[in-house]
Amino acid sequence: MVKVFNLSLLLVLLTWSNAQSQTTDTLINVGNHDLHFKIIKGKGTPILFESGNGDDGSVWDDILKPIHQLTGATLITYDRAGLGESEIDTTSISFKQEIKDLEYALKELGFDKDLFIVSHSFGGFYSTLFANQNKDKIKGSVYIDVALPCFFTKQWSQDFTKNISKEDWELIKTHKTGLYYVLKNLAEISIYVGNETLYTKIPVTLIASEKIPAMVKQDEVDKWKECLKSFGSLPNHKYVLANGAGHKVWVDNPEIVINEVAALYKRIN
Repeated sequence: MVKVFNLSLLLVLLTWSNAQSQTTDTLINVGNHDLHFKIIKGKGTPILFESGNGDDGSVWDDILKPIHQLTGATLITYDRAGLGESEIDTTSISFKQEIKDLEYALKELGFDKDLFIVSHSFGGFYSTLFANQNKDKIKGSVYIDVALPCFFTKQWSQDFTKNISKEDWELIKTHKTGLYYVLKNLAEISIYVGNETLYTKIPVTLIASEKIPAMVKQDEVDKWKECLKSFGSLPNHKYVLANGAGHKVWVDNPEIVINEVAALYKRIN
């Protein structure tokens, strides 16, 4: 039994070691700036990870290995403009331009066909618009405690940014430049995405954290919960509550994220 276990462990380690040896870490020029991508090569429909506001692609690092082992898929993480190792063109930065830049970069990398998307928090806004503009290419999506128009309204966005202190604005602009420009235009982005409805033929699993995110005020808790649950209950959607988990669900409960990603991925392939 010990020998069998050791052999299984060795095979797992060899599989991941081989995947790591096939990892691409690169910068893609999208006009006046470069975007940073990391790609773990695999087979089948590639999985694109879309991070939450202020996070870069490294936020997913701890769950890439098991997801790769369960799916065998190519995994794509990247840093949005002004975050991580990605540059930013402050003269033309906008939500819609970021989507165009992502599409261009993926095409340059050879990923201009089918995709499966995993997104977190504000990354849900990016994923929704990207999916709507690429309806025939997106085969499935896992949303983790995502931003949705039923909660992130124009009014909520204005109230949220109004409460950011001058000192915090300066810190954000210095250390998270990409986040700075998103927050500056948050109300406008909320209006724009509010007019977008995710294409219903795309299978979706929505994973909601049991612990309420810090950005949600006490009198907004019910609205937050209902927003996520109603979206997860739509046709072709699945709602999953991650018991005991915080906003970054995979930190507290990695198994639920890994297993739900693998389950939906295998169903659509």
